Amino acid sequence: RTVRVLGACLAGTGAELVSVEARFDGSEKRATDIVLTGLPDPVIRESKGKLVCALEANGLHVPKGRLFLNLVPAARRKSGEILDLPLVLAAAAACGHFDARALAGKLFIGEVGIDGALHAVAGGLAAALAASRAEVHEVIAPLATAREAAFVPGTTAYGAAHVEEVLQHLVGTKARLAPVAPTEAPVTGTAEATIDEVRGQATAKLALAVAAAGGHGVLFIGPPGAGKSMLARRFASLLPPPALAERLEITRVLSASGRWPGGLASTRPFRAPHHTISYAGLVGGGSPPMAGEITLAHGGVLFLDELPEFRREVLEALRQPLESGAVLISRAGRQLELLARFQLVAAMNPCPCGYQGHARVPCRCPPTHVQRYRHRISGPLLDRIDLRIELAPPTLDELGEARGVAGAPDTAFATLRERVVAAHALQAARQGARRNSELDAEQLDLLTPLDTATKALLSRAARARNLSARGVQSLRRVARTLADLDGLEVVRGEHLAQALALRSPLT
Repeated sequence: RTVRVLGACLAGTGAELVSVEARFDGSEKRATDIVLTGLPDPVIRESKGKLVCALEANGLHVPKGRLFLNLVPAARRKSGEILDLPLVLAAAAACGHFDARALAGKLFIGEVGIDGALHAVAGGLAAALAASRAEVHEVIAPLATAREAAFVPGTTAYGAAHVEEVLQHLVGTKARLAPVAPTEAPVTGTAEATIDEVRGQATAKLALAVAAAGGHGVLFIGPPGAGKSMLARRFASLLPPPALAERLEITRVLSASGRWPGGLASTRPFRAPHHTISYAGLVGGGSPPMAGEITLAHGGVLFLDELPEFRREVLEALRQPLESGAVLISRAGRQLELLARFQLVAAMNPCPCGYQGHARVPCRCPPTHVQRYRHRISGPLLDRIDLRIELAPPTLDELGEARGVAGAPDTAFATLRERVVAAHALQAARQGARRNSELDAEQLDLLTPLDTATKALLSRAARARNLSARGVQSLRRVARTLADLDGLEVVRGEHLAQALALRSPLT
């Protein structure tokens, strides 16, 4: 008789269900032989000895004969120790130690030690979400992994410390496992840094509010000490907290990457990789494919400081995810889509020495060097960054002002945050979950109609700046967001003019 147990394997930022099939053939009595098929990786192949030890430690003898274990679907490579528990249970049921019907309708995940102890594995939330989509709503796993799975609505998760506890739960002897309640991660008492800590830079603060309200990318160009990094690192404070669906997605990504935050994520991620990062480190890849920084920033902020210092092929790889919100990793025999819906905040110097246009420090760079430096960022990538702001260092008077006073009063954090929240509410009522930065041309025509004077201004700007079709639509999206910040449904000429002012040509 064939026994089937449901397990799961991680695949990028998600999980794929795997059925473990087991059958025991006792016709050959010479020795115990375990045959494992279904494209297992070395970690799974080496678990055969561990499987026998774990069963023997619990008084479950593996008789002489041949034990067949098969992983379905067979054409997809399986990896990781997450399949240990379903393999052990399938083997035990196939050898006749308990009724295999007790395994039906349940997902089993977890690493098993040679003594039968269960160890937590990454991806409990991702595996439970995959099971929920397949109408399987009961998960049995190590305690820490079960606490992840319990966050999936409608799922009942049971945590166990040992294989013996799982077996007792399945056969109904002694104490049964109690459902695990989801526990939130502890909240730290540190106060969130806000843009009020940045002196001056009123235009840059407004640009961050526009980016937060509409989901736009932003690039700061300015000399050292202008506040580029400080502004970028405080951008997340302007973003509204993630909704439940976003929290589940963010946590799923972190969990599948081995970065379980201890509860359901309550804040948006902020990733700031160094400019020496590799292609696979930023985009993802490897064998098996792993998430890169753009995926770890899903639902949050990706900050790239010293943008021209990144390798050209690394920067060009951002073009697809900036538009689609995902990245497609292709390998021999399969393709894997990783979530990558992030907001890009980038910073760069105006020239190689960093001081072009500085009021007090002279620039030492020849014009050809400046042009070559700026051209390290390709036009197609630059076109996908809606907001480009040139910064000057704050004046001595601004540096001497009290915290939150320097700059225009309407760029205080509390004021901007309130406007951003109101703008999000307007967008949600008008276009659902789609952000302004994601509106296509047809939706812009429907949601952002322009009057004759505004169309004429847009036409003149497109000719004067040699804007591409993508650049024209980018201006319209930013103008739509500026109107939302003002609480207006109609986009006016002043909003388009403001959008132009927030888009430096970078030439």
